[in-house]
Amino acid sequence: MLKFFKYFQGIKIRPTYVYFPHTETTIPIDKSFLKDVGAVSKIVTYFAARRLKNIFRSPQRNGSLAFVPHNPGPWYNIWQASRLAGLQTITDPKKADYVFIFDDATVSETEHYNFQSPMINAEINDISKEHVSEVFSAVFGYDLHIDPTTYVGQAVQKSNDNGLHDGQVIDCPITSEEVIPGQVYQKLVDSTFSGKTSEDWRITYAFGEIAVVYHKHKPLDDRFGTDYLSVDILAPDDVFSSKEIAAIKEFCQKMRLDFGAVDIMRDKHDGKIYIVDVNKTCMPVMCLSLKDQIVCQRKVGEALLKGLKSPTAQLL
Repeated sequence: MLKFFKYFQGIKIRPTYVYFPHTETTIPIDKSFLKDVGAVSKIVTYFAARRLKNIFRSPQRNGSLAFVPHNPGPWYNIWQASRLAGLQTITDPKKADYVFIFDDATVSETEHYNFQSPMINAEINDISKEHVSEVFSAVFGYDLHIDPTTYVGQAVQKSNDNGLHDGQVIDCPITSEEVIPGQVYQKLVDSTFSGKTSEDWRITYAFGEIAVVYHKHKPLDDRFGTDYLSVDILAPDDVFSSKEIAAIKEFCQKMRLDFGAVDIMRDKHDGKIYIVDVNKTCMPVMCLSLKDQIVCQRKVGEALLKGLKSPTAQLL
């Protein structure tokens, strides 16, 4: 139990918000946050019971895993998936079979990490919206990024930094004086197929494999937020063509992503898919039931372990 509380070291809890120091993130304490706390509590209880059960038997061990520069809490995919994959978490990266570079920053300095063991996510050092758009355009051959001073129509203005969920719809063109530094401007991908919700997909990716696709339905007035009306669990070929799947995998490889999540939308007017976000320290979809959560994380864990054990895994 004492080991569990180390995940909360440095976190500041105030009456209206929670501050996470290593990511410099402030999350308001609202209904959505409290729901997530409840979901995490169920997950922690599940893994505590699982660990207690393993005291009386010899669980399968598939190697050891260390994290640098930060340790993920139970609310991260890798925390859950690695345990379900039979990977033992240890603190010394020099003794670990694998080292996961767990850095929540939008732009990271990963060049100074030099461990003898294979490193996961050691080369993905830029997940800014601008860089994601550049790689997307290079792979898919069409743009998400727009010039707001010449584009005509509705567009999305949002922070270039990752994880802020501050997108807003604006009308273009705007003047050069109205362009805000630190903001990116993108085509508004219209995924309102039902006319009642905005839809997008989050894929979980590990070493060239799309493990799970989450089909998320959001309120139209909160399309950039993290509140979901419903979530369906799908396979990649349920929603993407073989050509699209190949392009998504190529995109992840060019981003240098070994393990993480990618957010994708399909525009109902042109029928094309657009990659709008990449997350290398992704969290699970908290609104799922505990049963569905574990089913999904087992699939992610299987893809993770398969990639680590593959002789052709692209690890450094």
